[in-house]
Parts: sequence; C-alpha cells; structure tokens
Amino acid sequence: MKKFSKLLIAGALALSAIAAPFTQAVYAEGESNSSSDQPTSATWIQVTPVSARVILKPGTEVDYSMIVSNVGSEAFDFSVYAAPYTIVDEAYNVSFSNETNRSQIVRWIKFINDDGSLTDTYNGSVEAGGKKAVNYRVSVPEDVPAGGQYATLFAQTKVDDSNVETSGLKTVSRIGMVVYGRTDGETDDSAEIAEYNVPGFLLNGPVSVNSLIKNTGNTDFEARYKLTVKSIVGEELYSAEEAYNILPDTARREELTWENTQMMGIFQINYRVEALGEVRDETRVVIILPLFMIIIIITLLTIIIVWIIMLIRKRKERKSRLVV
Repeated sequence: MKKFSKLLIAGALALSAIAAPFTQAVYAEGESNSSSDQPTSATWIQVTPVSARVILKPGTEVDYSMIVSNVGSEAFDFSVYAAPYTIVDEAYNVSFSNETNRSQIVRWIKFINDDGSLTDTYNGSVEAGGKKAVNYRVSVPEDVPAGGQYATLFAQTKVDDSNVETSGLKTVSRIGMVVYGRTDGETDDSAEIAEYNVPGFLLNGPVSVNSLIKNTGNTDFEARYKLTVKSIVGEELYSAEEAYNILPDTARREELTWENTQMMGIFQINYRVEALGEVRDETRVVIILPLFMIIIIITLLTIIIVWIIMLIRKRKERKSRLVV
C-alpha cells in the first residue's frame, strides 16, 4: 500500500512538472504585446468614404462624391474607375472582373470631369498632403432589376514612365470604395443560418467557432457574430464581436477564434449569430485535454486497476490460508 501511494505521488508530481511549462507559456504569450512602426510611403493614396449606399430609382440620375487623399510625401497623378464587386465563394473572396446580374450598376456609373463631361475613367492629380473631390453620376435605367447592385470604385496612382525606364520598377498603389446599391421598390429581406458549429472536445487549441449564413433575399444585410469564453466557475476569459455584410445570392462562412486558448481546461463557450431576426444563441461546455495528458491518465488508471487486482488476489490468498 505504501509503495503504491509513493507511486501515485510520483506520478502526480511528474504530471505537474510536464503541464507547468505549457501553462506558463500560454500566459506569457497572452501578456506579450509587441508593436512595430510602419514606414510611410512616398506614394500613398486613400479614399473616403470607404463605402457608399445609393438608392436606385428607375429612370433617375443622381450625383455622388468621393474624396481622394494623398497621405504620402510626393505628388501623384491618379485615375478612378468602376469595377464589379462579386463574391465567388463562402470564404467571401471577391472578384473585380466577374460580371453578374448584381453588378449591372457598373454600367450605370459615369465620372464627371472638371469641365462637366462624363467619362468611364476620371484622371486627376493631387499634391502631397492634399485632397481631390471626384464626382460620379449613377444613371438608373427604367427596367432596373429588383434588389441590390454592387460595384467597386478604384482609385489608382499612375506610374511615371521615366522612373520605370531608370529603375526598372513599376509600383502602383490602388484602393477601392464599395458601392452598395438598393432598388427603390420591391425588395426581399430574408436570411438562413444554414450551419452553426461549436466544438465539444479538443486535443489542443485554439478554440474556434464558425457558422454559415445564406442570403435568401435580393438585398444585402449585416450579420452579427459574438463569441464569449468563460471558465467553469463563470469568470470571463475572452470576448469578441464582429459584423459583416452578406450580399444576395451568396452564403458567407465566418469564424471567431480564441487565439490564446489555454492548453487544457473546461470552459463555457457562448456563440451568438444574428441575421435579419434569425438568431442562434447557445452555450456549451468545451473540454481541452492534450493527447499526452490522456496517455498519462490512462497509464495512471491502468496502474490503479492493476494494483486493485493484485490487492484482491492477496486478500483471497490470505483467506485461503486462514481456512486451511
């Protein structure tokens, strides 16, 4: 009995010694917060706003404006043009060349030159630290399809050919502004939370949840996601919240991750997804137990079982001797 007790104590000490470095590493990683200065480019273009929402009334023409800013250290020439904004997969990768029924607005956008004429591509220049207003007109046809229309307005710096010939380098800076168009008429706002995934048991981290939301209507909407992680006693360890637009005729898969997940433990995971009134909100218990810990636990249990069997046999042998 004493030998077995010593064996259990030794096993527990070994278990603690193995687990301790990993636990310390997790907290050390969480406390680290290094930052680096980002260099300022000589040619640096920005646009505001980052997105625009326009109402599409059949047979109307409406003018809008965007601001091109030079936040670099040198003046530059630039051009602005419209391109499709098309979603190609559930990861929400975007194509700026694929035209669909939802990107027809690209053909309705014209840019207004300084002399008032209309053009497909606006050309201008801006000094370092300066700004330039670029006006564009959306001419909506009479037979506009119901629902949403989407485009990207790209502002792109022009390359100085003389510098290219000298250095052999061609550097272009480009940034886009998304235009969300919505028909002023019959619309259908509807969504479906098609998938909802929260783990229950993990061999290692990080803890990650994900969901797939389908836009079953004809206009875009904003979906909201929230992940909260608590200890088994209710102490909040992590919380994150995001919101993303989902375009019609698409499905979007989004993931929230607790990057600094502790190496092992029992946690309460609450994951909330909301889209146009459709809500999925559940709390589940997640157990994280590394493989080496499972092996150690199985080994200790095996030792205990063997010891119990041996103890039972010894007692039987003693009884049999007493009977004799």
